[in-house]
Amino acid sequence: MEFDDSSLQPTYRLLWGIPGRSNALTIAKRLGLLPEIANLAATYVGGASEDVNQVIAGLEAQRRRQETKAREATQLLQQTEMLHREVSQKAATLQERERELKLGQEAAVQQAIAAAKAEVAQVIRRLQQGPASAQDAQEATLALNQIGEKHLPSRKEPAKPKPGFRPQVGDRIRIPRVGQTAEVLSGPDNNEELTVRFGMMKMTVKLAEIESLDGQKPEIAKRAEEQEKTQNSRLKAGSQSAPPQNSNVKPQTSPVTVRTSQNTIDLRGMRVSEAEREVDQAFSAAMESGVLWIIHGKGTGQLRKGIHEFLESHPLVSHYEIAGTAEGGSGVTIAYLR
Repeated sequence: MEFDDSSLQPTYRLLWGIPGRSNALTIAKRLGLLPEIANLAATYVGGASEDVNQVIAGLEAQRRRQETKAREATQLLQQTEMLHREVSQKAATLQERERELKLGQEAAVQQAIAAAKAEVAQVIRRLQQGPASAQDAQEATLALNQIGEKHLPSRKEPAKPKPGFRPQVGDRIRIPRVGQTAEVLSGPDNNEELTVRFGMMKMTVKLAEIESLDGQKPEIAKRAEEQEKTQNSRLKAGSQSAPPQNSNVKPQTSPVTVRTSQNTIDLRGMRVSEAEREVDQAFSAAMESGVLWIIHGKGTGQLRKGIHEFLESHPLVSHYEIAGTAEGGSGVTIAYLR
């Protein structure tokens, strides 16, 4: 039986699994027994009894906490069940409203169909009442068109294609020739050129060389394509009427690229990661010549191997080769840009 130490009264709550405490000395002190006598009695009982009482008190407190949590859990369960019932009722209400709307729509469609059939039947009866003339046929056609406009859903015209876009600073665009997307750093100038960046690389490209991410060409690009087609057709027509050329005349070859400080970079003594960054930045200076001489030295060959792997995966590199003996041999790699 549980005992309330404050009121010195039993609570009449039976605690299953927890033994009762001895409260005789506590009650005696509350009733006015001299402390000396109570303390002397406690020494006769021994400290073990007090320890047992403390253990029992702890068990009782733990039991009360568990009962409190059980009541809270019960309340939470009741609230959850109530919320579930409310949600279920709302879902059922929505389903009923949806069903009513569908029934109403179906009824409206059926009424529209019935009205259209009746009007069509009237037109047919008018045509069957006598010999049909051209005017009667025209009036019947007009009446049928009016019935269709009245009862059939309106057909919207397809959306017109969007006009060519104009890239702005901060836009993301695609450069098809290098297969990369880039960010616009500066808008098109008077020469229809703009500066873009992808990764650590900055480059200047023609407006005709880019497109939007959804495939739209700039307006200038469309005009350039039309001009190119016109020019090609003129050249083709001119070539058909032009006299044959002398077979001894050799075609003009492209000028040989000269090695300068702008298209040469020295990576000796660098780590592979540092060398890759330097090469990536050097591409912008070498874009005009289209060739970059990379001096990596011979050594153990690790730097050359790392640079070759970097060039193989770079979108601006068309191909590369080891330089000739006069230009450094295996200690120099020549990268050809797209």
